[in-house]
Amino acid sequence: MRVCAGLSGPLVLSMVLVLVRGWEADLELLDLVEEVPQNFYEFLHLDKDAAAADIKKAYRRLSLTLHPDKNRDENAETQFRQLVAIYEVLKDEDRRRR
Repeated sequence: MRVCAGLSGPLVLSMVLVLVRGWEADLELLDLVEEVPQNFYEFLHLDKDAAAADIKKAYRRLSLTLHPDKNRDENAETQFRQLVAIYEVLKDEDRRRR
């Protein structure tokens, strides 16, 4: 069955791949939201309207204290991984809006 007579196979395939990548990004974001027990901004000790520079500064400050080499807590690696994932979301304006 053909989806549309005017679309070629490679074009349809590339459109499907774009949609799948979008779903994967959304699923990764939802997984992160479920994994982190608090709001991303609360995790960074920031307001929701914080500027990009403030987000970067908070990330750097927390990375120094949460890094597993400096933090002896048994959950240090998990906390640091969450910090990095949160920063990856908040530094990108599109992902931040979602």
